[in-house]
Amino acid sequence: MAGAVRSASLLAAVALAAGPAAAQPHRAAHPSPDFTGLWSTASLTELERPDEFKTLVIPEPRAQAFEKAHRGKPPDLGEKDNPVGGPESEWWELDVPLARIRGQVRTSWIVSPADGQRPFTPQARAANKAHGAGRLVDLDGPESRGPDERCLGIGGAGPPLENGGSNDNYQFVQTPGGLAIQAEWMHDVRTVRVVSGKDAAAARRLPPGVRIPNGDSVAHWDGDTLVIETTNFPLLQVNAPNHDPAADMRVVERLTRLSPTELLYAFSVTNSARYTQTWQAEMLLHAAKGPIYEFACHEATMAWPTCWPARGGLEGRTIDGVAKGR
Repeated sequence: MAGAVRSASLLAAVALAAGPAAAQPHRAAHPSPDFTGLWSTASLTELERPDEFKTLVIPEPRAQAFEKAHRGKPPDLGEKDNPVGGPESEWWELDVPLARIRGQVRTSWIVSPADGQRPFTPQARAANKAHGAGRLVDLDGPESRGPDERCLGIGGAGPPLENGGSNDNYQFVQTPGGLAIQAEWMHDVRTVRVVSGKDAAAARRLPPGVRIPNGDSVAHWDGDTLVIETTNFPLLQVNAPNHDPAADMRVVERLTRLSPTELLYAFSVTNSARYTQTWQAEMLLHAAKGPIYEFACHEATMAWPTCWPARGGLEGRTIDGVAKGR
């Protein structure tokens, strides 16, 4: 609850600083687009492509058949009863279609590599598998548990933003000099410093040795697109094999308003210690009615090992995919 109060206070402070922006639905006090509002990433399309699809784009009849089979239907977790997070619970938010971007039905957010999968190195795959196995048996103390399970909320607000079948809402509050992103998931807040240009953004970076939760996000405008570059992630969030101190991660996000109710959100991830190449993705954010309610969390909840693996587990909330050992 204290985290939720801090998040609300931060967003309120940013909103007050925004001044007259609230009166202009799509333009802030400065000449750039205003992204302030509630947005959702909810979709049957997920980060990685399911095995049943072989291409990024599928025809409408194939999409409609998939949606008929899956839309609004929570995953079967093999549970006899209906605990919180169970098959019939209010937990799931899956009454949504596959994503249509530029008129094309997308089977994954990832657009490169062509197979729609994250290009893990062999060492990273082995580390993921070991970590995923350890989560099921190493229960002696908090040190072995991930930040989400400990209700620390690191990564809920990205970068990058994702979706996972529930808690897919985000609140944006924008000013000429900043953007605050509050995630429904763990009520996490990320603040982005917005500067006057690409060169100014580079000059505003933190020193390489300073690592902060969610990384250091600095943005600049490229026309009507907000370009956010994030570096300086904590090593545990980078999750490099053997926690190599030289390993780092760079995430570049691009936000572009397509209409009053849609944002195009594209991002790329570079981390040579984890991936064989930079991988890229794009998704749609849809205007949401809201409001965002409190995400209630307590440590050691039994829901973690039972309800998340069927929908991707923590993999749906971290770009490193350690939960399923991929």
